[in-house]
Amino acid sequence: MSEASRFLFLAGAVPFLVLGSVHALYTPWSTTAPRPLSPAETSLAEAMARTPLRLTRRTDMWRAWVGFNFSHSLGVLLLGLVVVAIGRSEAVFRREGPVFVPLALAVALVYAVLAGRYWFRTPLRGASAGALLFLASWVLLLFT
Repeated sequence: MSEASRFLFLAGAVPFLVLGSVHALYTPWSTTAPRPLSPAETSLAEAMARTPLRLTRRTDMWRAWVGFNFSHSLGVLLLGLVVVAIGRSEAVFRREGPVFVPLALAVALVYAVLAGRYWFRTPLRGASAGALLFLASWVLLLFT
């Protein structure tokens, strides 16, 4: 099994670790202390804080927004951390790589599609870079 495949796999984790960390840091915690993922219009954040969800009145759109953003950050970070755990040694990668490399590629592709459809260029570039690295890792894994 190619050592290069393992290194490409590990390199594919980097965009997800960076983007997940930055996303968590950019997540707003209150309407009065805006962060980069806060609405540009402060009145919208205030309206979100006053608007309950149709699903339940136990929360509002603002709290749901914060929770969705933070949980999304954790999911992106988890992908990167799982990849690092699988690629941490040649023995683990040899045993787990055939399952986790294509799985990581599939998840990265889903993130790239979501980024292209709903988000902006930075996550699209990061997810695409990760997906390309996972694809290269998989090709080497299959043919070496």
